[in-house]
Amino acid sequence: MFLSFVTPLYNCQALISSCLDSIFAVALDKCEYEVIVIDDGSTDGGAEVVKEYAARHDNLRLIQQANSGASAARNKGIEVARGEFIWFVDADDRIEPKILDTVWQIYQEKPKTEMFGFNHTNCSLDEQKPMVRYQKRLSTDGCGLLRSGPYLYLWNRIFRRSAIGDTRFPVGTRNTEDWYFDLVVFIRLQHVECIPENGYYYTSDNPYSTLRNRSRESLRKNAEDSQLMHRLVWEEMQRQDDPEKKRLLQRALNYSTMGFFWGMFLDHFPAKDFRAVIGKYQKMALHPIRKTGRKNPDRFLMLANRPWLLYPVVAVRNFFAKIHALFRKKY
Repeated sequence: MFLSFVTPLYNCQALISSCLDSIFAVALDKCEYEVIVIDDGSTDGGAEVVKEYAARHDNLRLIQQANSGASAARNKGIEVARGEFIWFVDADDRIEPKILDTVWQIYQEKPKTEMFGFNHTNCSLDEQKPMVRYQKRLSTDGCGLLRSGPYLYLWNRIFRRSAIGDTRFPVGTRNTEDWYFDLVVFIRLQHVECIPENGYYYTSDNPYSTLRNRSRESLRKNAEDSQLMHRLVWEEMQRQDDPEKKRLLQRALNYSTMGFFWGMFLDHFPAKDFRAVIGKYQKMALHPIRKTGRKNPDRFLMLANRPWLLYPVVAVRNFFAKIHALFRKKY
């Protein structure tokens, strides 16, 4: 079997049909691919919708488990997948079926390919915005892919199952776990083919997405996940003997760390949280944060790298934010 689609499902009844319709529109013979949907404890009718599709498509499997998160669901998909390749497709997104025509053609030419990458489109109710990263065909390795930029997504790639090896998504996390997975897998790849075609439609405004939860509890959970992923990538970096691989992991960590600090600042985390985080990151030599080479992020680093200035600025900013919120609530 050539390809396994792995799709975690959690409370996505409204969008799962569109996702499955796009998958079953591929030109591959049904014996060449399978669709594995892992229902992660949904409380809506999404699983019933999948069962209706399974009655019509004998290459679809529905696996149901107690709610454990997308990481656990994807790990389950990896374990049971029978395809030579795996494509992780989120239940609220769609694929472009025609991309597999090109993937299959390249695979015939280059059977050692370990991963295929392609462009994607960001979709919302208002617009569809093509995100063109590859303007021409590119043959490279994992390091070459990381050199080209920090943009790491899970769903606009098709991975050879053997290239994934024993790498898994950290269970219990819901934020940046795909970034960690990509980095650990990419750094090992020798044969990567990037295709200048759109292959995926990413839904950017799904109201049911867990990452859209902006409660303080949810934001703290996201921050904890980011810190865990940074530590795991840092540990992977320590295991590397190749100086170039170590440098690329360091660069990815640096860029992500900057984004993490910026997110904490935007989400009004208190100064005491910044103190605790900075202490942890200094032990990993991730703070002070190195310049990224991009103007606006590097401007923020002028603040983030100076704790004596950062703490009072955060305290004052958060104080005025609370005052503003009180006035809005009152009037």
